[in-house]
Amino acid sequence: MNQDYTQYGIENYILKISGVFNYTSTFYATALKNSYEPLVFSESNVNFCKDFFYPNLRKEFFSNNNDRHPILIRKGTANTPVNLFQYAYNSTTEKAKSIDITVAESRLDLFENGFGMFSLSLRLTTDQLALATFSDAAFLARNFDTTIAYGSYTKWHEYIENEVLLGLSTRGSTIKVDEYSGSKYKLYMVLDVPQLEDKTQITALLFDIGTLSRLGSAVGGAPEGMDDTYIKKLIKNNSIEVFNNWQGLALLDTYTVVGKSILNADWKKETYGTIYFGIYYYCLFLKYSLFKFNFDIADLDEDRREDFQDFLAKYYFNYVSYNFLPTEIYNKIRAALDIEKELQLLNEKIVAVGQKIQEEQQDRTNKILGIVTVLSSLSSAQPVYDYLIIGQKILGWNVAFYWTVTISIVLLLIAGIAFYVFGRNILKWIKKRK
Repeated sequence: MNQDYTQYGIENYILKISGVFNYTSTFYATALKNSYEPLVFSESNVNFCKDFFYPNLRKEFFSNNNDRHPILIRKGTANTPVNLFQYAYNSTTEKAKSIDITVAESRLDLFENGFGMFSLSLRLTTDQLALATFSDAAFLARNFDTTIAYGSYTKWHEYIENEVLLGLSTRGSTIKVDEYSGSKYKLYMVLDVPQLEDKTQITALLFDIGTLSRLGSAVGGAPEGMDDTYIKKLIKNNSIEVFNNWQGLALLDTYTVVGKSILNADWKKETYGTIYFGIYYYCLFLKYSLFKFNFDIADLDEDRREDFQDFLAKYYFNYVSYNFLPTEIYNKIRAALDIEKELQLLNEKIVAVGQKIQEEQQDRTNKILGIVTVLSSLSSAQPVYDYLIIGQKILGWNVAFYWTVTISIVLLLIAGIAFYVFGRNILKWIKKRK
């Protein structure tokens, strides 16, 4: 059976990258001034999604509901394509990679507390697209620090920050999202390759593209290819096989579909580009949000824990669709992203932090009760007053000065005790105000 598909061409494709960013209260207005527009789904799309998705998910990601989080869209960018390139590490055995791409569409999702996600639909500037060219483009487009040639920019993430996110930074020691965004954008890829001859070729190409391996190496026993045991594990746990003409693969950094005649009609492009991508995008939102909560675990005070519970109630759903195929896709992507494990780990941390906070509060309460007990043991305030009078006579201070100092010391002691008891809440309030 012929396994050499490396020279096949791609008839239609979808290539998207996704990432996260933080935004300020003025960003929405700035985006509208820079050609972004609110995303408005067509009536036919809304009606379709009404019969396709459960209400809670549909409201946030697939509707024109006024209570939905803001979603902004912008078609196209500058006319000049961005050149992504990478020098060959070994010029005798490797070729340098160089790809020209354009951003066909930018999408910005603005969630609560200044947390945002973006997605870019990329197009390659070539009429005859070879598999190797697509693989190189995906490899280069997923890395933050890919070298580029476009104006004064030298890194891919610099272009995205300035041209797409309008000056918002995603990299650096002071950028919060840089702590949990990793060094790669997430890839969503759909390839329609009409020359594929059978399911075996579909599977082989799927793993080459999905794992961003050299074409022909991921499957087939090549020395630099993947181990057969690992391949079988991925097929069992991560692949989606429903129809004979296509197959999907969900991994931690990529979601890939390879098939024939899967993008040869507008409604098929809409299904893969909007509906199925929306499921993947929602799963990424869950993953990044759990990363964010895990990063903030040290600050998970009572309010933060309540924020987490509110997040779960509003955004986390075990079921998303009435239909079997999107449910299958959702379950595979959710498993590949380890969302359930991440959620379980976070819940365990929250319980541990809650117990620690409770123990600290109990310790402070016990000490305060001890102080109260000592004070209540005094039969009356008269002996205290008498001792203070004796102290004033011994020191020989002026009466006004002596009582001013005494009252100040008492007030300082009271303030110290109050801060000891309520200091955590006070600091939390100051932090929120900042």
